[in-house]
Amino acid sequence: MTKPMTRRQAREAARKKNRELKPATKMLTMFAATGLLATFSLPSFGYNPAYTARTGLTNAEQADSQSQQLSVQAEASVSFDRGSFSSTDDTVSQLTSTSNFRYSGPRYTDYLESPRFDQLTSANVMKAAAELVGTPYVLGGQTPAGIDCSGYVMFVYAQFGIEMPHSVYQQSRLPFAEKIDLEDAVPGDIVVFNDYSHNGIYAGNGNFYHAPQPGDKVKLAPIFTDRFHILRFGPINEENQ
Repeated sequence: MTKPMTRRQAREAARKKNRELKPATKMLTMFAATGLLATFSLPSFGYNPAYTARTGLTNAEQADSQSQQLSVQAEASVSFDRGSFSSTDDTVSQLTSTSNFRYSGPRYTDYLESPRFDQLTSANVMKAAAELVGTPYVLGGQTPAGIDCSGYVMFVYAQFGIEMPHSVYQQSRLPFAEKIDLEDAVPGDIVVFNDYSHNGIYAGNGNFYHAPQPGDKVKLAPIFTDRFHILRFGPINEENQ
């Protein structure tokens, strides 16, 4: 029969056991610490994606990548079109299919010196505007060889001897530019976007002639936004429109 240990013997046995276990405990502690350090040194995308999303763990690289992806997706989802309205008028339809890449006729300054029209009427403005249908959009252009939105307005109105700058904003700030209520607008007035990003020539019934954007051509199309106002650059005679 084993003799029970005294309290002193029990304490000495416990100390001996602790001395034997201490090296192993140290090793386990070192392994655990190393594992934690390695885990914390991982980039945030090394975490489980679902966990990362729940906890908000991320880094600048991942955030920037996600931001770029969202930007690309947003751009891809927006289909911007400045109109594709086609007129049933035979003359305009024929002009639409014609692109004048070469032009040797009168230019803006020529028309200012010798205006083509002696009366500013809706019919005359519509005639001058329709003749440019099919002209390719060219940023900074102001002739039938290539034209942009403000260059288009400038070229059409030059045929009436009206001088304008080549800028939507500056055209809108001309002292003779009069703001007109939409219900009072007539063909030949000017459609100006409220942020001055675009303009064109009002054609009535919610449509306008305009030079849309790169890769497109001058066309007759619906006004595709409600953020616009109407300006009148001189008294327009509505007779014979």
